[in-house]
Amino acid sequence: MEQLGFLSNNTSKPLAYKYRPKVFTDFIGQEKAVEIVKKLIDKNEMVNLIIFGVPGVGKTTFAKLIASNLDYNFEYLNAIKSGVSDIKELSKRARENLALTGKKTILLFDEIHRFNKAQQDSLLLDLEDGNIILIGSTTENPYYTLNKAIISRCLVIEFKKLSKANIETIIKRIAEQENIEINDEILEYIHSVCNGDARAAINILEILSKTSIDAIKQGLSVSRSYDDSDKYDRISALIKSVRGSDENSAVYWLSSMLIDGEDPMYIARRLVILASEDIGLANPNALKLAVAAMNAVEKIGMPEARIILSECAIYLALSPKSNSAYLAVNKAFATINENGVQKVPYHLTKEGASKYKYPHDYPNHYVAQKYMEKEIKFYEACDNKIERALKENKNGK
Repeated sequence: MEQLGFLSNNTSKPLAYKYRPKVFTDFIGQEKAVEIVKKLIDKNEMVNLIIFGVPGVGKTTFAKLIASNLDYNFEYLNAIKSGVSDIKELSKRARENLALTGKKTILLFDEIHRFNKAQQDSLLLDLEDGNIILIGSTTENPYYTLNKAIISRCLVIEFKKLSKANIETIIKRIAEQENIEINDEILEYIHSVCNGDARAAINILEILSKTSIDAIKQGLSVSRSYDDSDKYDRISALIKSVRGSDENSAVYWLSSMLIDGEDPMYIARRLVILASEDIGLANPNALKLAVAAMNAVEKIGMPEARIILSECAIYLALSPKSNSAYLAVNKAFATINENGVQKVPYHLTKEGASKYKYPHDYPNHYVAQKYMEKEIKFYEACDNKIERALKENKNGK
């Protein structure tokens, strides 16, 4: 049977390595990304790319296919094993190769999100002058983990989990070439376990070729599904648990997301928003703690970040609640969108500054004057200790 463009003569290698595609016609899934890139390759051109998605969906294979189909020099780095010094050495080689051969260098940069923001800056000069074409791959959302300066110079492509049909196509091809007997039960089981991960699916097939499906079922646990739907359902459950003052449920949903690989910074950012939206003026310290927690999570990372997030979630859940600031700004937005922006009162403008009454010149640092031409009430205090005190302070003036 035709080898379908896969690597051959690798009988001792794992099947996932042996059958890694080396031509685009054998690359399964991500059809839109393939279409975009093939148009560029046809012109022997390429742009900087950031490819992000869960493991096993073809990010590294896709990048290597691009490199193999272009008349460019090729370099590979993994952020886990590399540092700024490696970038500098690579940059020097790329410049020398460009001068000698006229060929640009493609850099396949795996796990690029593992570089911190300062390390990422070391790439900018080469991206600006076109010395290096970057193809970065990451399992994290690049809009949160990469410098804006890098993002602005790249085409960002999200790789989705492979569909059931994609997985079946891959498994059937390999099973046919390896003379592995499969049936609908086996295909269904592989799909249920691999969770859209081609590498995991092929590894299960390889195990199956050496044992039975019953033995596999006893030895393997079904992977927990965690896709975009799960992510938003669980963050919703976390937010609603905190809003509902249930600290135990909050810690549970927080932990479930971290265990299934969620970016702790995503959770930290949501807790900051929650601290302002749902705790708000009832406990202004909640926002301070949430921001401090977010900064700590960014610097500390996992696994210790789980403790910081747990402390923050429990504190927010146990805090008194108020959404008065959230409601006030929403009402103001709606009013402006419907009626436009009022004219600024004359005494508040630069031209009318002499008419402005400076509150600190008056008793209790307060003087009555208009701050909107047409006064509109947006803020309604919630019934809690701090907002009652703030209201009493204003009423006493």
